[in-house]
Formats: sequence, structure tokens, C-alpha cells
Amino acid sequence: MTQAALTVAGIVLAALGAWSLLARRAAGPGGGAIHVVTSRYLGAKRFLTLVEVDGQRLLLGVAGDRVSLVARLGTEAAPEPEGRPEA
Repeated sequence: MTQAALTVAGIVLAALGAWSLLARRAAGPGGGAIHVVTSRYLGAKRFLTLVEVDGQRLLLGVAGDRVSLVARLGTEAAPEPEGRPEA
């Protein structure tokens, strides 16, 4: 019975190791993930999309099959405006 338990434990550990290796490979080199923070439709197949990659925020313009970098926003979100300017 002890031999069977050791065999099962070995199989479980091997499976966990394989799963861990596959998960690291899926993340790609550097281990950074791409996260879409928000996206706004502008019309006619055009979008502004805010993504976070390796801790940096990037504002991307997407039009049809083209993607352009609009701005690098750094690592922190822009501060909220304090109030409306008086007219």
C-alpha cells in the first residue's frame, strides 16, 4: 500500500511540474502579461485602447488592421481632475 501511495504522489508531482512549466512558457519571455485596461469605440472601426504590459501603460490607436502607439502613460494611472473649470 505504501508503494502505491508513493507512486500516486510521484505522478501528481510530475503533473504539477509539467503544468507549471507550460504556464511559464505561455507567459512568454520575461513573464510579462498583456492586460487590456479599457477600450473606447470611436466609430468606423476605430478604437482607443489602454493596455498594461510589464507594468507600463500604453494608449493604442486601432483603426482597421493598423495599431499605433498614441502615448506611453508610465506605471501609474493619470490623476482624476479636481473639478470643472468655471466658464
